[in-house]
Amino acid sequence: MSLSAARVDVPSRTVAHHGRPFTPARPGAARRAVFASAEPQKGKKKGATPDSMTAYRPPSLEGASLRAEAEAPFRGFRLFIFGAGAVGAGLATLFGLPQLIGALGGAPNATKSAAEALQDFAINVGSFSALAFLVQRDLKARDKQMARLLREDELGACQLELANKKVLRLAQLRGFARVVLIAGTPAQVAAALAAAEPYKQQLQERGVLVVPLPFMAASGSSSAEEEAAAATALAPPGAEDLRWRATPIRLGDWQAWFQKQAAMAGKGLADGLYVSLRLDGRVRGSGLGSPPWAALAVQLPPTEGVFKGFLDGMDGRIGTFD
Repeated sequence: MSLSAARVDVPSRTVAHHGRPFTPARPGAARRAVFASAEPQKGKKKGATPDSMTAYRPPSLEGASLRAEAEAPFRGFRLFIFGAGAVGAGLATLFGLPQLIGALGGAPNATKSAAEALQDFAINVGSFSALAFLVQRDLKARDKQMARLLREDELGACQLELANKKVLRLAQLRGFARVVLIAGTPAQVAAALAAAEPYKQQLQERGVLVVPLPFMAASGSSSAEEEAAAATALAPPGAEDLRWRATPIRLGDWQAWFQKQAAMAGKGLADGLYVSLRLDGRVRGSGLGSPPWAALAVQLPPTEGVFKGFLDGMDGRIGTFD
């Protein structure tokens, strides 16, 4: 048979690769993969490597350093320029000091007058002080940023369960959901969830995923009816709440993180707390009581629609635990 008579059939959408079919990814598949059904797949071996898109990476100083560099890409350059300038100004000040002493003492071989030597010395001291201040400011900002990133990594290590029984670390939702954490007594958390109901559709369109954290003991003044209503509101989410609510796992880890942040900020937990995260996992805002659902429904950009993806980074400024 001649080569011209041979024919190779190649499917238009599927190409065989090492005996396994490869299908081109569809738009939005990455975001939907995190909330995919937890139904076991046939033929999947136990201990198989998880999807690299959602694989969890433990907190590390190296990872925090890379994120800090991405957030402030010119800080290293500034530290080099300001540091080199401060060293130069310091050396100039050191070498100019004998000239100043000689000029003020009326040395016969003085190369400058007292006024000129004093002026040069003042310029060198002023330059050194200004550059040293800029270096110190950048170093303090870097330390503060690293502390924040490490705290966020600690929070990202906490576990939760989606409505489809899929267990994830909080960090694995970065890029897929804007998580809002609500901490307090069962009644406080239930009241915050009830306050979010009028904005539920808008918040879901903006990728908001609520994680209720009722780790505080109920107050003695709570009635039986209030406790029963809170228990009903905090029941495990159904399939319809897959993209709306998740259940925390190992509540003690979440409680320890909140208690640590409240102690650092000098705040108490009696009135309940909330933490709103950006799509990239950084803290967007935090405060006492219930989250500002109305503001979140207006300020956050939608994750679906014509402009999905283009506005993902417009989550607002990075907040603090205040």
